Amino acid sequence: MRIKSLINSNKLGGPWRITFDTNPDQCNINCIMCEKHSNCNKNKTRQNRQMSIYIIEKVVSEAVKYGLREIIPSTMGEPLLYAKFEELLNLIKKFNLKINITTNGTFPKLGVEKWSQLILPISSDVKISINGATKKTAEYIMSGINFEKQLKNIRKFLEVRDLIRKNKINDPTITFQVTFMESNLEELPELLKLAIDMNIDRFKGHHLWITHPELNYESLRRNDDSIHRWNEIVEKLIILAEIYRLKGGKKIVLDNVYPLTNLKDNNKIPNNWICPFLGREAWVAWDGTFNVCCSPDNLRKSFGYFGNIMESNFIELWNSNKYDNLIKNWGNYEVCKICNMRKPRNERWRH
Repeated sequence: MRIKSLINSNKLGGPWRITFDTNPDQCNINCIMCEKHSNCNKNKTRQNRQMSIYIIEKVVSEAVKYGLREIIPSTMGEPLLYAKFEELLNLIKKFNLKINITTNGTFPKLGVEKWSQLILPISSDVKISINGATKKTAEYIMSGINFEKQLKNIRKFLEVRDLIRKNKINDPTITFQVTFMESNLEELPELLKLAIDMNIDRFKGHHLWITHPELNYESLRRNDDSIHRWNEIVEKLIILAEIYRLKGGKKIVLDNVYPLTNLKDNNKIPNNWICPFLGREAWVAWDGTFNVCCSPDNLRKSFGYFGNIMESNFIELWNSNKYDNLIKNWGNYEVCKICNMRKPRNERWRH
């Protein structure tokens, strides 16, 4: 049976947000779930792929006319290690856009204070990857992180956020970005309480992609028992978010925190769970390849090749028949059927 598209009628004239894979090979942390940098990756090769700033400027100058509002730098590497990062910030200011960034909280090269002064005045959201409420768990999942120093950096970053808000320069949010897995499942309630205590704006996460065989046990979708325990944690997180409030009484935002229900054989997602990306956001690889979603590289390639912005106008690729056909038929692809980025339509679980 063909799955009726739930997003086809909502395709935008251009993406509202674009992710640029600026420096996939540069990171100072080896998170176990990372497609590229995990120590589980037995096929690591030394590469130094760096996106030309020209690619970013070309795409932005074309897409800004069609509603582009935000830029996300990098997908695997630590974005603050990108050699052209300060030029990227200047580009964002030139086109009056916002930066939405995920960083590991080490703030390499310039340090937390300098980076906070550069980023927060023009950011919509800064997601800080943090994956445990205890030193043992956090440092196991994010190999190479110093948990105490990470928390110290976050607190300093929050101080600058508050000062920027007070002076009405910008109103950026800061998010705890978590990968939900077996190793941190029981610590998620404490991690949420830590976020609230620190006055973090949002608690966001997603279930991990199985990018290495060693991660099979980490999946919370692997069997009925793990799904049941995840659903119990979801209930606890929702209750905690109601009971404990941020400074001023505001409720922390829970994002992608919803129960796993009605999963089919082989972890296939229910048909009525939506894709939040196709027709709304775009990804550009370090070499200019137009990518259609954020699934792991080997899975995303099963959709086919959609062109390169070094050879075509970005909006032409966005409006291509091939991309439109993907949007019309997205749910029929095997990648879509197991995608852990899809969301249930039930508004009750949108936080």
